[in-house]
Amino acid sequence: MEDQPKRATKLAIRASLDGIADILGRNGAKIVFRSAGLLDIFENPPEYSWDPCVTIAEQARIYTEIANLVGYKGALGIWRRTGYTVMKRVMEEMRLMEQYEELSADEKFSKGLAMFVIGSGKGKVVQIDGKPDEFDCFDCMHCKGCDFHRPMCTHYEGFIQYISDQAFGKDAYIAREVQCMAKGDETCYFRLVEKEE
Repeated sequence: MEDQPKRATKLAIRASLDGIADILGRNGAKIVFRSAGLLDIFENPPEYSWDPCVTIAEQARIYTEIANLVGYKGALGIWRRTGYTVMKRVMEEMRLMEQYEELSADEKFSKGLAMFVIGSGKGKVVQIDGKPDEFDCFDCMHCKGCDFHRPMCTHYEGFIQYISDQAFGKDAYIAREVQCMAKGDETCYFRLVEKEE
């Protein structure tokens, strides 16, 4: 089993398809999935479930094709919006946060981030005393092999932003990537920073 490639869940892939279609339209999503060699996923969308679907490398191709379509500069904003939309769809479709309504904001954020790690199969939650948890995506495949002048994993920022907005409210924090392998860092690392008034 250990030599088999890691797989993204059907939940993650379906939410990605729906989120990309929300932002680029159905035709744009079809172009992305066809170019990624995943047209069958577009034509036969998987259900929202925790079952394995495509490999992580195949999932990474989806995001690469967005950059191929609009360039990296344009992709940064689309990736962030897609990440936010994907996480929103997942959380609402599966009603994942309802069970944590009575928890404190920090605990809600921690649970949401932990669910993201389980659902995506990537990275780990890093607990910081007195601050919101952080996310270390040491196994990021989205920027693997890239050389970029700034952090580029904005889709993860979008995922984390949605979880933060649900836990703390929309005016509390901004999700930021503070280290990125595309810049030569050893990992892709994310934290919440307070919004300035």
